Amino acid sequence: MAERNPLIIMAAGKGSRMKAAADLPDWVLQEAVSRPKAMIRIGQAKKPLLHHLVEQSVKEGLRDICVVIAPDDKITEAHFRRHPVEGAHLDFVIQHIPKGRTKPEGTAQAVQLALEAHPEWEGSSVTVANGDNLPPFGMLMAMCKSAACMPAFDARHLGLPIERVRAFAVIRQAEDGTLANIEEKPEQAVIDASRWSDGTVRVSMNYFRMPWAALLDAVRNAPTHPTRNERELPVAVSLWNAQNLGHLEPLPMKGAFLDLTHPEDIQRAGEAIDAGGHRIEK
Repeated sequence: MAERNPLIIMAAGKGSRMKAAADLPDWVLQEAVSRPKAMIRIGQAKKPLLHHLVEQSVKEGLRDICVVIAPDDKITEAHFRRHPVEGAHLDFVIQHIPKGRTKPEGTAQAVQLALEAHPEWEGSSVTVANGDNLPPFGMLMAMCKSAACMPAFDARHLGLPIERVRAFAVIRQAEDGTLANIEEKPEQAVIDASRWSDGTVRVSMNYFRMPWAALLDAVRNAPTHPTRNERELPVAVSLWNAQNLGHLEPLPMKGAFLDLTHPEDIQRAGEAIDAGGHRIEK
């Protein structure tokens, strides 16, 4: 039997920054405010970014896919019923807002819900992806070669505005090549101290792969952030790694992401997807 490579796609985000005023065509602004962020349509084919991600995942060998969506999302599941992706075994989990809260508990909770919905994945390593960006082709396939890993992207080659890159978490590598730690929103001195032996600064794009049981343990034990009031996936992985040093491998990679954070990204991502060539760089 072929090895199972399940994938969780976090697609419950609202994308509040998508609603910011921008000097853009009306159709772009309408797309930004009327659809879940992962379902914003890009390129000449006007295909949702999430549809591109599911298609790419299948091509890279990940076919068992669980998408985590918001409770008021009437678009995502209906779209894939109308436009199924050949080869994808797709299901959906709703990330409800707990009683007494005004927003979900965060990305760690989203992953926890998906893992708990799929106990049959125990014994497999599970990859976690973001629904609002598209990684370079080849990244997911490379991750599947490791039981526990995270891509470590060269910060100079992400194809994103530099001010956005500066906000990403920096990956520090241990002497044995495994993950030392993840530095969230680091100061410049920390960035400089985090350079790899080849001189590069490498950042996390919030993609992870871990064995089902280890990942479930990590997200269940993630603390609530004191100011953002959410349980966050990078924190969960960092804390698990601190207790299990030597088990999680940072994979050095170079390539551009298509990201939907601001309204102007919609045109930029559409132009890039139409141009093709969206692959891991050697």
